[in-house]
Amino acid sequence: MKTTRKTTTRKAANAATPRPDVYQIVTDRIVAALEGGVIPWRKPWNAVYGLPRNYATGAAYSGINAFLLHFSGALPFFLTFKQALALGGNVRKGAKGHPVVYYNVAVRENEQTGKEEKLPFLKYYTVFSVEDIEGIEFDLPEVERQAHTPIEAAEAIVSSWEGRPAIEHLHQRAYYSPALDMVNMPARDTFTTGEGYYATLFHELTHSTGHASRLDRPDLTAGEGKLSASYAREELTAEMGASFLCAAAGLDTEQTETNAVAYIQTWLERLKNDKKLVLQAASKAQRAAKLILGVVEEEEPAVPAPAPTPVLELVAEDEVGQQYREAELSWLAAA
Repeated sequence: MKTTRKTTTRKAANAATPRPDVYQIVTDRIVAALEGGVIPWRKPWNAVYGLPRNYATGAAYSGINAFLLHFSGALPFFLTFKQALALGGNVRKGAKGHPVVYYNVAVRENEQTGKEEKLPFLKYYTVFSVEDIEGIEFDLPEVERQAHTPIEAAEAIVSSWEGRPAIEHLHQRAYYSPALDMVNMPARDTFTTGEGYYATLFHELTHSTGHASRLDRPDLTAGEGKLSASYAREELTAEMGASFLCAAAGLDTEQTETNAVAYIQTWLERLKNDKKLVLQAASKAQRAAKLILGVVEEEEPAVPAPAPTPVLELVAEDEVGQQYREAELSWLAAA
């Protein structure tokens, strides 16, 4: 029997299918991980394969997507539904999709001024782990052997950053001073591991990227106190930035937070009160890590986001179409 479909008007479609609050869904996932005792921004990479990547393009997912896809628990290689079909495979029935979020811009004319206004908004598409795709013999990339040890690689990251602040060891406290543009670190021999030293240094160096001479993040010098939203954003930016830099160096860091329960509770409270916090911090952390690593800022070469499609009223639907819709919405149902 032939499948037929008819489109409804945009207003009717929107009324029938409310747009999901992507900010809230992403935050709920991070909160759920924290409540389960997992700190998602600690070591957001696979010990063997590194950061999550799109299998078809080889592009690494960045920003919040690196964290969302990592703690999905799957192999860190993903495909969209259409990419799987194009490679001759199909998504396993009942497979759970994972969200990849991105910003888009809507352009409209201001009724009062007649000028164009650009309004950024958050969207998503869904990817699936290669573990949930059938009919394809995946050729996973060979793991590159580093020419240097992780500690040497970490030191190279620091020394190669030409615009870095001064790094001193004057006091037994780690901090960054915007006024002096200086990072102070406790003595190396007071850290139990070399990895712990560099993870802490990367945290403070990420703070330093907010200096007015670099990325000029207002949160760094807002001075609104430890209970403020600006302080929370800056601290989470530094946490995530350190994770990206540890990944670049290949550091195998363990959780070093001495009071993990209190730490988790603090972030749970922050995130529940600000659904945009984690996405904003991840974006800022990515820019900070790129600056330190000397990566030229450009558009992310990730999988092209599919064009928006009108909501369809299904009169009849074949089995493949039904499986696609179920998989596409699976992570929303789990949120």
